[in-house]
Amino acid sequence: MRTPGILVMAGGGKDNLSRVCGYAKTAEEIGLRSFLVTETPATDSLAVAQHIASITRRIEVGTGIANIYTRHPSLLAGHAMTIDALAPGRLLLGLGTSHQPVNAAYGISMDKPLAALRNCVATLRKAFAGEPLINRPGFTPPRAEGRISVYIAGISPGSIRLTGEIADGSLPLNYGPRGLSEVVDGIKSGAQRAGRDSGQVAIALIMHCCVCTDRAVAMKSVKSTLAMYGSMPFYNRLFARQGFVREAEGIMNAASSGNMAGAAAAVSDHMAEEIAAMGSAQDCRKKLEEFERAGASWVLLYPVPIEGSYDRGVRAVLEAFS
Repeated sequence: MRTPGILVMAGGGKDNLSRVCGYAKTAEEIGLRSFLVTETPATDSLAVAQHIASITRRIEVGTGIANIYTRHPSLLAGHAMTIDALAPGRLLLGLGTSHQPVNAAYGISMDKPLAALRNCVATLRKAFAGEPLINRPGFTPPRAEGRISVYIAGISPGSIRLTGEIADGSLPLNYGPRGLSEVVDGIKSGAQRAGRDSGQVAIALIMHCCVCTDRAVAMKSVKSTLAMYGSMPFYNRLFARQGFVREAEGIMNAASSGNMAGAAAAVSDHMAEEIAAMGSAQDCRKKLEEFERAGASWVLLYPVPIEGSYDRGVRAVLEAFS
């Protein structure tokens, strides 16, 4: 088993962010390779990653993800380079387009998302290399202090191929080990098109993880989480592509009427067991190794709330992988 990282939800509010800081310090103490944070309407993932970098010394920090539609690429580059100046070589910049319902709420159109991703990464590469993004007499732009890794969290076939073309890595979520071949093959195709070695593109598989020996509790927790993701069109289509057509349809039908309990009930035991790690610490380690055999370069542990307690879910994962 390769050393995993962890992805933690970073909601807003002083108490929540204080807990996230505690999780990060523990993750570093037990030797996890990376600590990434999510983004919500109330939280800036880059701002949280910057603070985590300031209170830790070695662990890789990063975003899972930063929404490219809510930031101009030059602003995104500047913030990333600010973090890198404070913690050289420790930033993993996870990028994505988010989802249509989220961006629509901001009044943002998601026209040509692949072109937007390609343009964003190209701008970042220029900025990190010290190339000027604007012509300003007397201004010499800085270079990145260390290497800033750029990962893309796309799950559509086109975005996976684009990842193989232009990114340092992929952040696939909601795949089972068998379904992960879509990512492995897509990255290989994109890398070949760009004349790259696909081995240079890491696959950091994000694995839902519920460390709880009560099977009924763990299953209920995982199903609730998968139903939430399955209510979003991108992930719903991903579930269907992996063979969970009936489940995907049931999730969307229930979620569209606001019945999230019904959406969770539409997730089969087989689907939950295929996509998520659950059970004892040993069970979860075995699932991690299954993903590695399927092609994951390394795994990001993604804790699931246990009986509604996210803190309990995170602490159980940290203890299990210490």
